[in-house]
Amino acid sequence: MTNILLISEDTIKSCSNLNDNIWGKSLAPAIVVAQDIQLQKYLGSCLYKKILELVETDEIGYEENIHYKHLLDNYITDFLIYQTIANLIPEISTKIVNLGVIYSQDEHTTNVSQAERDLVVSHYQNIADSYAKYLQLYLKGNRDKFKELDCDCCDGIEPTLDSSASTGLFLGGRRSKRL
Repeated sequence: MTNILLISEDTIKSCSNLNDNIWGKSLAPAIVVAQDIQLQKYLGSCLYKKILELVETDEIGYEENIHYKHLLDNYITDFLIYQTIANLIPEISTKIVNLGVIYSQDEHTTNVSQAERDLVVSHYQNIADSYAKYLQLYLKGNRDKFKELDCDCCDGIEPTLDSSASTGLFLGGRRSKRL
């Protein structure tokens, strides 16, 4: 689990309808999961770790790293906004306590049903999946700019996941016969 966030809580709140009162205690772990699990799946471990390193050392803005900055600003950020919200909804609607899993109710608010909550999660997940598709297409079209997509070039970084852009696997979309 990383402590380097590729997106800030303020960016997520300003680019979505997420309430400003959402606690960082809830939001930060949702960002980390979106990065460490979902984003790394699309980037592959080598490229993911390279971007984390560039952000941590503040070298992401250097001229020689312009391709990484473009990837972060134009593809990763959009994906992380919606993936984080999709991850956050189940976390903030329930709490795990000594008595079990509970949800809180306030006399001035009404909680949505499980089906309605699942619909909202699905909505945000669909948006995140669309941005993930754009990310994949960008990486496929720009393989030459990101040597980390070829895990033989990890420079000592132990690859754990190949990028979905570096595989020949089906990446989604309709599979039905065209009429």
